[in-house]
Amino acid sequence: MIWNGYTPTTLLPVVAVIAVILLILYLLRVRRRAQTVPYLGLWKQVAFKRRKWVEYVRRIVSLLIWLLIVGLVALALMDPRVEEDNAARRHAVLVLDTSASMGAAYDGDGCSTRFECAIRDAHTFVDNMTLTDRMTIIEAAGNVHATGPFTEDKRTLHAALDALSVHAASDDMASALKLANQLSQGRAAAQIVLLTDGQFDEKDADVSDIPLTVALEQKTYGEPAQNLAIEAFNVRRYIANRLAFEAFIRVHNGFDVPVTAKLEIYNLAENAQKWTPNATVIAEKTLTLASGESEVRLYDDLTLTSGRMAARVRIVDPQDAKDILLEDDVAYARVPDFARPDILVVTPGNLYLEAALLLNENYRVKIVRPDALSAGGKLDVAPLAASHDIVILDNSYRNLPELEHTDAAGRIFFINPRQGEAPFSQTTVKDPVVERVNLRHAVSRWLSLKNLNIKEASVFNHVKSDDMILRAIEGPLVVSHKTDTQRTLAVGFSLVESDLIFRVALPVLMINAVDWFMDEGGEPVLAKTTGDAWHVRVPEGMSRARLQLPSGHTRDGIPAYGDQMTIYGDEAGIYVLRDEENPARTYEFAANFANEKETDMKRPQVRIKTVHHPVPTVLEATPVESPDALLSLLSRLPSSAQNIWMIALLLVGGLLFVEWLTWHRRWTV
Repeated sequence: MIWNGYTPTTLLPVVAVIAVILLILYLLRVRRRAQTVPYLGLWKQVAFKRRKWVEYVRRIVSLLIWLLIVGLVALALMDPRVEEDNAARRHAVLVLDTSASMGAAYDGDGCSTRFECAIRDAHTFVDNMTLTDRMTIIEAAGNVHATGPFTEDKRTLHAALDALSVHAASDDMASALKLANQLSQGRAAAQIVLLTDGQFDEKDADVSDIPLTVALEQKTYGEPAQNLAIEAFNVRRYIANRLAFEAFIRVHNGFDVPVTAKLEIYNLAENAQKWTPNATVIAEKTLTLASGESEVRLYDDLTLTSGRMAARVRIVDPQDAKDILLEDDVAYARVPDFARPDILVVTPGNLYLEAALLLNENYRVKIVRPDALSAGGKLDVAPLAASHDIVILDNSYRNLPELEHTDAAGRIFFINPRQGEAPFSQTTVKDPVVERVNLRHAVSRWLSLKNLNIKEASVFNHVKSDDMILRAIEGPLVVSHKTDTQRTLAVGFSLVESDLIFRVALPVLMINAVDWFMDEGGEPVLAKTTGDAWHVRVPEGMSRARLQLPSGHTRDGIPAYGDQMTIYGDEAGIYVLRDEENPARTYEFAANFANEKETDMKRPQVRIKTVHHPVPTVLEATPVESPDALLSLLSRLPSSAQNIWMIALLLVGGLLFVEWLTWHRRWTV
């Protein structure tokens, strides 16, 4: 024990003086005042009445209470503390494997999963810590990190363990051991304890950098097993018909014997982010898979009531085959949203353009002649862009009226615009030679236009490289431009003055252009893989969002960088991004546990060779010298109350209140 305030040799003389003064005050009698009374005999009976022994006891008790108060205040000023052992007998780093394989079923030691046994042993470790032990905990999966600094507070450590759970992610044992080594540097009697199922890469078990003075201990749970898993599940809409879609799913048999399994496709409710047994089954198949075989299935014409889907696989035969890992038996997919665009085509009669648009049944196309819209010889674009999803202004025959308000908010597609109509400066050239196509741009998907023949064109100046779609030697011929309120696409030549009208590239170009305007894509919306950082493309204008996880928890203030948000996720299910400025605006995507490494439950277990300096095992209580009574009392108090002077002051306050009450009620006077 140490004295954090005044030492006893300094304070005890002062306490003794105060005690003597209190004793003198209690021994002194109060001088009585002279008082004239009409009849002395009556007052003699009152004034000279002998005191009873109870009154003397009350005064003695009052004196003792005040002496106790003085003693407690003195104890508070001395501030006794448990002596900090800076050179603690043991610093333990507990490395806990929280990867998906730790969630596998486990029949040993009365646990239902491997992780449950590991957590139970970790709690035992904490319970067996002595007053001189310090510990910290490291999660060895996904985003590897320590839960806090070294501490002796058992309640804090138990709470940290209770907050841990299995993640739908792979282990990162190499990073976890590296972090454990860094935390152990310079610590007295350092020890690293690894609780794992041992199913990690052997190269990750390199402990050559850990000094021999650091004790290393591993406890392993479970045995290699067999597993049935869904490896992939994605959905996409058809390019030609965006109102229809197909689902892709792949199932792998990790058993040593053929397996018959039932594959079920579910439609989740609008607000459901995880699969539940009461989800609606919309399709089911029976699969027979040879050992080590993967089978791919495609589904179409599924009846959906929401855009959220789930797939589940379960073993039917052989009945004694046990699939111990359930995390990879369920997968999720999000059907891409699609709204039929309302397209207004202002053209004097370009049948090539009209046919390319009318071939697609997904579009609502309205064709209008320029003379039906122009007033006073001019065509006002603003009201057209405000009332339609996309406005196409076709000047292929060079007879479109003069345009007004071409900078209006909306989506506008210019074909062969005049100088000053498109948001670019233009230069006219003859017989341009196509140089290259920007294949990174969404409008140029599946297009090959290098040998395109054009009679005359306008090349656009001062165009960013990302906005250039088709470029001639003389300059860009097809360009795009995007702002917060407007999307613009411009083709710098007449369709009928090129051979584009005779190619399949024209309808493909129209499909790509509409998709770009509407933020649609032709590729499947691939489900994210858990345990990784994702770059999620979000709707235009969403600058900061709240992320709702499949578990129901939320993360606030996720910023957008351009049109993307970076998110880390280790839960399988449906994720929802909600615009903080406009909560009704959302974006959803799916994430699956599709990790071939973790689903391979037949991997041999790796056991780290313990060649380091031995110390008493952390899973057993270590005998230590019995502390004195005060230290024993302090060790049982909560960490926030182990400063005994705080308790002393509280007792002083209570005693003062009792003293005041007894005096006020005339019990002690």
